[in-house]
Amino acid sequence: MNPNPLRPAPPSPSGIPTDPWRYLWRVARTQSGRVAVGFITLSISGTAWILLPWVISKIVDEVIIAKATEDLLPWAIALVITAIGSSWIFVAGYRFLFMAESRARVETVESLTDHLNTAGTGVRGAVSPGEMVNLSTEDAHKTGSFIFQLGFGWMGLVMLVVGTVILWNTDTRLGIVAAGGVFAIGFLVGPLLGRLQHHQIAYRASVATLTGQAADVVGGLRVLRGVGGEAQFSQRYRAASADLRDAGYGVATADSWVQGLRASLPLALIAIVTWVGARLALDRSITIGELSAAFGMTALLAQHAGALIGMAQAIIAAQVSSRRLTAFFGTESDISDGGTGREARGALRDRETGLTVEPGKLTVVVSAEGKPAALALERLARYRDSQAEWGAVPLADLELDTVRERVLLLREDYLFAQTLGETLRVSPEAAMSAIRAACAEDVHSSLGSTLDGAITNGGRNLSGGQRQRLRLARALAADAETLLAVEPTSAVDAHTESLIAERVTEARRGRTTAVVTASPLWLAHADLVAWMVDGKVRATGTHAELSLDGEYRSLTSRQESR
Repeated sequence: MNPNPLRPAPPSPSGIPTDPWRYLWRVARTQSGRVAVGFITLSISGTAWILLPWVISKIVDEVIIAKATEDLLPWAIALVITAIGSSWIFVAGYRFLFMAESRARVETVESLTDHLNTAGTGVRGAVSPGEMVNLSTEDAHKTGSFIFQLGFGWMGLVMLVVGTVILWNTDTRLGIVAAGGVFAIGFLVGPLLGRLQHHQIAYRASVATLTGQAADVVGGLRVLRGVGGEAQFSQRYRAASADLRDAGYGVATADSWVQGLRASLPLALIAIVTWVGARLALDRSITIGELSAAFGMTALLAQHAGALIGMAQAIIAAQVSSRRLTAFFGTESDISDGGTGREARGALRDRETGLTVEPGKLTVVVSAEGKPAALALERLARYRDSQAEWGAVPLADLELDTVRERVLLLREDYLFAQTLGETLRVSPEAAMSAIRAACAEDVHSSLGSTLDGAITNGGRNLSGGQRQRLRLARALAADAETLLAVEPTSAVDAHTESLIAERVTEARRGRTTAVVTASPLWLAHADLVAWMVDGKVRATGTHAELSLDGEYRSLTSRQESR
């Protein structure tokens, strides 16, 4: 059995934690190499920066004031090396942390995609399309950027320790004032960060609600207009927008206080240390050079105290986003995957409708109502749990991946932004054969008569009929053992439909195929017809045999007159 090219390899178990803090730890751990290098380089750079004022103080005291020119050259070399080295090392640390952030964001999106593929329809009702957009953009960004901010927060902490030690050795009072000032800043800003987190949680929930409504209306705008629901939606959207605005004001208020204190408190600390240092210099407890060093170090410490606050803000925002992400990762598939069997032979049977799809034949399912027939095919393809059987084996007893590998369900499947060749995923010869069988030659020619022609997202550069025929070509290219199709030619004209039915019958000869349609053009090629009434199979046989029934003949003749 050849692997189905439309069925990607299932993702390995991710082991994604459900606790937000543990999830953030996982994000950082996956980038541990880059994060470690970034932390080390920024630690060296921060230490070098904080040593710059100390080197300058030595030049002031031992060269300028002492008028000892013999010490100028070594201290000047030390100054140049410290200044240039700290800058280059800082660039390297910045680069490694930015690479870690970018990779973490990509891996979050990949994890979202893998989980969505695994959970499938299990996310319906739990996560809206708008929420999915937010998870893959805003939340992925925030859970990745906290690594970046964490590195600069660590750099600020290293500078605080080194600077405090130097100032303490210079004069105990300077060290106490500098360290105490930084901790006082944290004490004052801390409660505001808690309020900011509360407002960000409310804001994030409002964003999810509003984005979900916007996604819903984009998908159903035509229906809304048809039933006169635009005014009601507009009212609901206006109310949700107002809630989002109020939540945004709450975030802005808390954030403005944090940003204001982040800018003003370090300036106050610089003023206090400068005043204390000046008094000590007047008392000759410290030298003029040491006073300049105290001022320079305090300015750097105050600046990077803001980085510590920024780190706290980034962690809070990341925790809020990780809470939404872990809630999504906690969703499960609504299809049980406890089966272990891999082998099954014989007919596919749906107990709810009595539909039987015989192996190696083309079965056409005729129904005045398309939904019961479509649901029956979904059960036979195990997109819904049921008592369906494959020969003597219940489908539920088979591995889900085995069923997916052997049974392909064709519906209104999505067309992604990629080339025609990437869409079909087979050799050029097999791709052209599938295109011909689906009568999709015009799709090929409209894309420049090349398999490298680009298909836009959703196939928007194709007509409705072209999209339908391209989906059929993709399904035929997969060459699945069993193909179940729901109205695969509803958007094409009668002449094209006749050609498609003939070519698909020939291409799928000897393999199991079921098509839901009442079109006589398909019925003319059917090996077996299953006629469904009120969601149950009333009769099976050839088209000629069932045409003896007036109700069946009326149903199929209406399709013919169409």
